Amino acid sequence: MNENLLKFEVIWKDEDIIELQISANNGRYSGVTEVYEVSDSLLEFVNELKGFPFGKDRLTHSCGEKYSYAYFEMDFYKISQSGICGVLITMEENVSTEYRKEEKDKLSMELTVEPNAIDIFCKELKTLAEREEGIAELKGIVKYSNNII
Repeated sequence: MNENLLKFEVIWKDEDIIELQISANNGRYSGVTEVYEVSDSLLEFVNELKGFPFGKDRLTHSCGEKYSYAYFEMDFYKISQSGICGVLITMEENVSTEYRKEEKDKLSMELTVEPNAIDIFCKELKTLAEREEGIAELKGIVKYSNNII
């Protein structure tokens, strides 16, 4: 993965839940985890995220259980008056037992995005949740050094 993005992909489902492979890359750091989620929960989040960041300061969604089998969290917040947003991505990778917390793979990183990218992500995530299949991508702004382009 060499693009700056956050990617959700349905890799398994049954009548109650879906399993998502979530991958993220901000140009410097990248990671992947697999978590279980309920479609209704994703749809609720999509409805809250629509139009972000206008009229909203912060919005968070998580899947899985922190310090357990696997976990994912995305925390959206405003960075600038122009609408540029940050997404703090936190993920933990599967391990065979919850008793090895200190040996678990963990990652926290920021992805910067524009409002238009959030709108596209909302549409794709809504389709993914309704169909319980497919891919949704949040494309980030390409950064060189510490300057946003």
